[in-house]
Amino acid sequence: MSQEHDLFGRLRLAYLALRVSDLGEWKRFASEMLGVPDPAVRSDGALAYRLDDKVHRFVLRKADSDDVDALGWEVDSEQDFKAVLARAEQAGAHPVSGNEDEAKARHVARLAHFEGPDGVRNELVMGLQSAPTAFQSTLVPGGFRTGAMGLGHAVLVASDAQAAGRFYREVLGMRLSQDMAVRIGPFDIKGVFLHCNPRHHSLALFELPCKTRLQHVMIEANEFRDVGVAWERARRLGIPITLSLGQHPEPDCMVSFYGMTPSGFEFEIGADGKLIDGAHFQPITLHKTSDWGHHPTLRAKWNLISAAVSAKFRRPSVA
Repeated sequence: MSQEHDLFGRLRLAYLALRVSDLGEWKRFASEMLGVPDPAVRSDGALAYRLDDKVHRFVLRKADSDDVDALGWEVDSEQDFKAVLARAEQAGAHPVSGNEDEAKARHVARLAHFEGPDGVRNELVMGLQSAPTAFQSTLVPGGFRTGAMGLGHAVLVASDAQAAGRFYREVLGMRLSQDMAVRIGPFDIKGVFLHCNPRHHSLALFELPCKTRLQHVMIEANEFRDVGVAWERARRLGIPITLSLGQHPEPDCMVSFYGMTPSGFEFEIGADGKLIDGAHFQPITLHKTSDWGHHPTLRAKWNLISAAVSAKFRRPSVA
């Protein structure tokens, strides 16, 4: 990646837009499990959830099916905004400038969008608004690690992880954190992890069976205690756990656990992720996902098997 493409420290995952089939279940899940305040209800009925002082980090709209609607990427300068759109055009992603109503709906000063690999909509924005009140959570009193590093990370399912990784590196100016090649049961899983600020990865791309394009979303607590309490809370609430409490290996080192959202993709809650030194970091290849823990449950194994079977027998779409 050329130097002019590099946006390290100047790009963040500002928000995730999701389409969900059951807003009521999400309200309960967000309140009782994630511990975030009640959402703002937008004029179109969408639910806007906060993790910090920003007006939203998740926007959920009612739909017939569940998946990612858009990844919202924020830059601060007009120069970076124009540069990303120019590179998206060169990549054949056909960027479109959002109108005033679209920007207003996302509570940003400026918005454009383009299609990424596997049909995922990416929104490039400037000026995500701050909320009028301070963020408070009784279940996560230490709050979440966001700020200039964005909401956390998203993991997408890719038909070709390496090709998708090249797209996001060239268009969004992201850097490679690590490649991954692991075997889980009968499945060989390949992955690419990308960073755009000191967070180990803001985006990862996996080749694995999954019924949604979004495999999981991670939010990071400021205090490890809040992760332990969330782990106990998930078990008490009967949240389907997919990976037990564990720790990812160097250079990430995050301690976390995984479970199921009401939409069928997974969530990860973690803490103590190591930060990347942008001047000296060198990407690596990993052949394991954890140093300890993160034991897959029967639910996790069933998710992989059922998704693989569904993909095998899925009828091709007709144009």
